[in-house]
Amino acid sequence: MNVLVTGVGGGIGQGIIKSLRMIENIKINVVAADISEFATGLYTADASYLVDKYDSDRYLESLSKIFIKESIDFYFPGTDVELIFCSKNKQLIMDTFGVHTVISSEAVINIAHDKYKTAMFLKENNFHYPKTIHLQDADEDNIVFPVIIKPCVGYGSNGVYKVNNLIELKAHLKNPQDILIQECIGDDNAEYTCTVVKVNGLLSPVLALKRILRAGDTYRATPEKSKKIEQYVSDVAKELDIDGGCNFQLRLDTNGNPKIFEINSRFSGTTPFCAQIGFNPVEFYLKKNLGLECDINIDYNSILLRYWSEAVVQKSSLKKLSDDGTLNPSEIQQFQLFQ
Repeated sequence: MNVLVTGVGGGIGQGIIKSLRMIENIKINVVAADISEFATGLYTADASYLVDKYDSDRYLESLSKIFIKESIDFYFPGTDVELIFCSKNKQLIMDTFGVHTVISSEAVINIAHDKYKTAMFLKENNFHYPKTIHLQDADEDNIVFPVIIKPCVGYGSNGVYKVNNLIELKAHLKNPQDILIQECIGDDNAEYTCTVVKVNGLLSPVLALKRILRAGDTYRATPEKSKKIEQYVSDVAKELDIDGGCNFQLRLDTNGNPKIFEINSRFSGTTPFCAQIGFNPVEFYLKKNLGLECDINIDYNSILLRYWSEAVVQKSSLKKLSDDGTLNPSEIQQFQLFQ
C-alpha cells in the first residue's frame, strides 16, 4: 500500500506518519510531501517530495506527479489549510488518479472551519452547545462574564482570550469583524479532545482524552471512559456525516453536560496519542476501507506525556531535496528518550 502524507513539517502530518509506522500487519510505503525542505517528516518517510503551496494553481499538478510516480492509494492531508482544497477536489482525484483522499465533504469542512457555524450546527440539531454571538452583536444584556473571545476561523489558541468584564471586553471592540464571543464552559480541568473515525458508513468508537494544553497544543492527556461524552460525540459525528478522522474539542459545563467548542474535520495532532494506547485511528480507517479487522483495546490506566525530540539531517539531503524536489531518505539520527 502506498500512502501520501502532506504537511509533514507539523504535528498533524508527523503524527499520521507515526501512526502509519505502528501498523504491523500491512506493508505500507510512506510518501511524505511538504513545501519546505526543512520539514522534519520528509526525512522519516520512504520517499519524499517538495510540492507547491496549497493555494497555488500548480498544487494539484505537483500532487499528481506524486500520485502517478508512487502509485498512491491513500492521501492524508496534514495541514488545516489544505482541507477545503482537498474536499473540493476529492472526487476529481479519485476519478483521475484512483486515489482515496481521506477528507470529509466540503459541507462538513465549512461547518468545522468556522466556529460560529459549528455552534449554529449544534444548536440547530438540538445538541448541547456553547452560547455564541458575533462580537459586533454584543451588549450588556446578552453577555454573562466571563466569556471567551476568539476568531471565527483560527488555528491553535491564536487570538483566543478570556474576558472577565465589560472593561476588558471594550479593548476588543476596535476591530470586531469575524470575532466571536462564546460562553466560557466549565474550567481547565474539564477539557477533552475526542477522536472518532468514519469509513464506508462505519463509525469507530470514540476515544476521549482529558487534556492539558501548552501553547495551544495538547502536551498531557489521560484517556477517560465516559458514556455521556462518547454518545454525544458519536451522535454529533453521525449528524455531521464526517468521513475519515475527526477531532472534537469540548468541555463539561457546570451541570456535567459536554459542549463542543471546536471541530477539526481531520486526523488530529493527538492521533499518535490514541495509537499508542490501543486505538490507532489511521489503522482503523485503512483496514476498514480494505475490509479487514482492526483490534481496539484502549489502555485506560495510562497517561500520555508529550516531549521534544531532535532529528539530525545531512546538508546533502537538504540540498538534494531543495534542488531535485524529491528524495529517498536513509534512516536519520534521532535522539529519543524511549526506544
